[in-house]
Amino acid sequence: RHDHFFELGGHSLLAVQLLSRLRRLSLGVEVRTLFARPVLADLAASLGSHHEVAVPANLITEQSTAITPQMLPLIELTQGEIDRIVAMVPGGVGNIQDIYGLSPLQDGILFHHLLASRGDPYLLVSQMAFADRGLLERYLGAVQQVVD
Repeated sequence: RHDHFFELGGHSLLAVQLLSRLRRLSLGVEVRTLFARPVLADLAASLGSHHEVAVPANLITEQSTAITPQMLPLIELTQGEIDRIVAMVPGGVGNIQDIYGLSPLQDGILFHHLLASRGDPYLLVSQMAFADRGLLERYLGAVQQVVD
């Protein structure tokens, strides 16, 4: 109980499995709590203190002709900032379903994208060669199974 989750070999996939099992037992905990309290006894002490986040209703509808700061409960923007966003979206308000801030992971992806001098750092391109058509067909069949 005094062991560290990650030092025991815990990783992101196991963390998701752990949180899922705890939720099935009605013992809610946020993933950030696991990272903040990776010693199992400390994590156990925090169980049950998690409260589900209430997501506010989306106030932007198909009939909306403008977006105002009051329609955006997930982010604080001025009318000028909203107008700049709307102006950058092809089709304007009609093509906007909601506006909210980036998650930390999305923010990191955007940072790397803007930092890149050319191309997309998250797009990997490779070329493959096959000795014969049969091997190519088996490979394509395997890829299709993954997609399916």
